[in-house]
Amino acid sequence: MTDIRIHRLESVRLVAGEGAPAFAVENRNDIERYWQAAVSANPRLWNGPFFMFEDVRIEGGVLTGTGRPTDFATFLYWRDNGRPDCVVHITGTSLPVLADGALLAVRMAAHTANAGQVYFPAGSFDAADMQGGRFDVTGNISRELVEETGLEFREADAEAQHVAVCATGAIHVARRNRLPFDFEAARGRLERHQAETGDDEIESAVAIRPGGDAIGLLKPYARALAMWHFENETFR
Repeated sequence: MTDIRIHRLESVRLVAGEGAPAFAVENRNDIERYWQAAVSANPRLWNGPFFMFEDVRIEGGVLTGTGRPTDFATFLYWRDNGRPDCVVHITGTSLPVLADGALLAVRMAAHTANAGQVYFPAGSFDAADMQGGRFDVTGNISRELVEETGLEFREADAEAQHVAVCATGAIHVARRNRLPFDFEAARGRLERHQAETGDDEIESAVAIRPGGDAIGLLKPYARALAMWHFENETFR
């Protein structure tokens, strides 16, 4: 994990740009061929709207970048073909801290593009996350948490600052939030949410504890984030 870096952020200034990123335009034919092969292997994949970012920097504790509209097929092609640095994938990620001290992670279902992978509830930006031409990171984090788990992100129970985890062409912008449940209660709420909504993107909830075996199941960036949290557990 030597190439993974964590930055505390004073602010996030991600703005919406016009027109697709050059990467999407220049590689369109290859992207479409790759997408057709991916859908043939997994018919449940969906080519929805997506944003990839250009001109991304972290300087003086400020994350800046321009998000340009494209599609999920472009992201998948980029992810699986070397992650060229002409574009960056930026996501919002919650870091739910449970009442029993565990972190709440999730294992993704077999039909998703991240089948079997374990990380914290997260998602890429979409149009619903934009306000006044800028991307609302906390809005994204809150939306993804409730959509995936049925659990609520409360501003009063969240850390004031974001942190950015930089790893292999991606930046995961995280914000810690306390939840008033232990792991069993949180898992029960997630399972009820799935039963009520029919959402089956998540296979199961996973409790991440310091020194526990489950921390080794996390994707490398999420493992770095968990380790950082357990070394810096106190927050307001």
